Amino acid sequence: MSRKRKRTSSQQGPPPAPRGAKPTPAQRKEVGPSALERILVAPWFLPSVLVVSAILRLANVLYLRGTPFVDELQLDHAYYDEWAQRIAHGEWLGGKGPFWVDPLYAYFLAALYGVFGRSLMLVRVVQCGLGVTTSWLAALLGRRISRSVAVGNLTALLIGIFIPAVYYDGTVEKTTLSLVLWTTALVLYFGSSVRSLLLSGVALGLAVLSRGNLLLLVVLGAAALAMHRAAHPSQRTRAVRAGAFLAGAFGVIALSTVRNVVVSGELIPTTANFGQNLYIGQVCAKGDGSYSCDFLRPDPHFEEGDFRTEAERRLQRPLTAAEISAYWRDEAEKAMSAAPDAVLQRAGRNLRLFFHQYENSDNLSVDVQAEHSPVLRLPVLWMGQLFPLAVLGAVVTWRAGRPYRLLASIVLVYCVTLLPFMVFARYRATVLPCVAVLAASAVVWLVNAARERAGQRLAYAAVLMTCMGLFSMAWPDWLADAHAKSVGVTLHDMGEDYLRRGKEDDAIRTFERAVAIKPELFIASLRRLGDLYLARKDYARSEYYMSRVLQLKPDSRLGRTARVQLYTSMLQDPRYRDDPTVQEKLAKARDALNAPAAAAARPADHGTGAIGTGNRDAILARLRTEAPGSPVWLQFDDGSQPSRDLVSTLRDVFTTAGWDVRAPRALSFRSKPGVFVYAADEHPPSYVQAVYDALVAGGFKPLFGTGYRDYYARQIAKDPGFHGVSFDDDQTYVVIVGPTG
Repeated sequence: MSRKRKRTSSQQGPPPAPRGAKPTPAQRKEVGPSALERILVAPWFLPSVLVVSAILRLANVLYLRGTPFVDELQLDHAYYDEWAQRIAHGEWLGGKGPFWVDPLYAYFLAALYGVFGRSLMLVRVVQCGLGVTTSWLAALLGRRISRSVAVGNLTALLIGIFIPAVYYDGTVEKTTLSLVLWTTALVLYFGSSVRSLLLSGVALGLAVLSRGNLLLLVVLGAAALAMHRAAHPSQRTRAVRAGAFLAGAFGVIALSTVRNVVVSGELIPTTANFGQNLYIGQVCAKGDGSYSCDFLRPDPHFEEGDFRTEAERRLQRPLTAAEISAYWRDEAEKAMSAAPDAVLQRAGRNLRLFFHQYENSDNLSVDVQAEHSPVLRLPVLWMGQLFPLAVLGAVVTWRAGRPYRLLASIVLVYCVTLLPFMVFARYRATVLPCVAVLAASAVVWLVNAARERAGQRLAYAAVLMTCMGLFSMAWPDWLADAHAKSVGVTLHDMGEDYLRRGKEDDAIRTFERAVAIKPELFIASLRRLGDLYLARKDYARSEYYMSRVLQLKPDSRLGRTARVQLYTSMLQDPRYRDDPTVQEKLAKARDALNAPAAAAARPADHGTGAIGTGNRDAILARLRTEAPGSPVWLQFDDGSQPSRDLVSTLRDVFTTAGWDVRAPRALSFRSKPGVFVYAADEHPPSYVQAVYDALVAGGFKPLFGTGYRDYYARQIAKDPGFHGVSFDDDQTYVVIVGPTG
């Protein structure tokens, strides 16, 4: 056969298959792009996605404008805002000690405040722009990984309509900044040049300063470059590429490290909270996505000081920041060694939280905020829905190339590194670009498999996605309880905010919603309702809520006292002045208040209770280790007789110990139950520690905080109606005795 005839034969293609036979792959006609792919690659698609992303984010910000979530910053949001204001006013080193939390976001806010003034609305609008930028970068990432415009544009869409990302872009919190930096680092990492890798390292270094647990990925990213022999056989070339990446990353991180060395003399790369965070995750964790410890106030304003104070109390010596972190790391490791089964159980639940539909928040519940923003009520897209697609994408693309395997590995490694700690929803936002690329690839794969009528492959995919969907969408009892608790806590906080604003009707409605969820979890809301209805002289409702407090917590001294106040107020009202039923109820309430209870001798959380002879001697012994004439300031809740009585007893004990007891004062607001020791400065005199130790020796569980004078000044500047304790010029601390709970 001639060459010409051979060429003609090959152009005509293989011979037709026998009738009824299944065509071989070589006999199939080339299939064009699907309708979905044609839409995804259209020139108008990506700009439309970015417009939709911007509309969703700005609409959410506008819907939430004027709500408590926007006007009243709390916890991390307030901490970063206050820190940024100090930086903007000239405190460019960011404080006196090593960084406690990731610093970059505070400097980002400070830059905005310095140029435009403090405008939280401007911050939110700028972050909406960063969120849209993340969507655009995700399109580039998807294209680089898959070599497909369709996958890249679909990745941008998934991130653009990902509701948690929309939510975080509207909050004064670091997630948006860390996400755009991390996505930038990924796009550059999968570039081909050394310059691209250098810039990727710079972007990742900045991301580390806004999300510290990305630090491990710096090392792993460099290792992956150094071992990539297939693309770069030369060891020298691989070393140069890995070195450029490391140089970019550690060149940025070094700024934080040098600063920490200068201010503290200790080599702390970014933050000094590793041990504390591990302890929270292993000891303080409640197994439902929340945590609490007796000595710890879950607020970044106090956590650093509380951990330091407790560690120094236990070791009886001053500690540096690195020593404190090491101490709590060792304590956490001891707890893990003592109960390995509990470690595995917590890890299992954290794994569920990491990929679940539930947005586990350590600040405000997204579900409550969704009542004010229709954007947050949209049914798609959430992590629980994205996760099954991402798993399928990881499976079907595993052999498609090394970049896909790296993406799946990043998600896995990042997730595993979080399991020993607390897993809040904002922590998992870091994996969103990787998960979105995998999910987009899975969608394109499913469409093509359906077009090819690949029934077996589709069946396997359906089984896999169903299993993953059950994992990420089903609600076990512990997760449902965690969700209810999160909603209730946010509602209670909203009620308190409404009270500060003078909106009592809104406060009552919000407190009632909280107790309707699970009253035993929100006794504080029940107490508030009892007090509010009493102030309105709605005695029936007040009595109902006060009785519920005692039904759920029979030994509550505060609840008993409240009922005495209720019936006393009723007898002062002309409608009930001579009512024998009310008189009888008052007599019984007084008897109950004065009667010993089974648990009355036990100190309540943070501390109130009677002082027995042994406890009194223990308190005296510790107080007498300090110089005679050491001062003490005592304050009590004027609405609580037990508080007044305990302050009177403590005054006598301090006087007997030879201390200078300043005149006890009544608080100007209703205190929470417990005993509190607040030091004016960050480093109080030794006698303040002696007071705390004495109270602990006496059987109390006081909460101890430092730096209260500055904290109070900041709160008053932000909210003139803030309820707090104002210190005298010479006052170094205060002991506050709240009601017995």
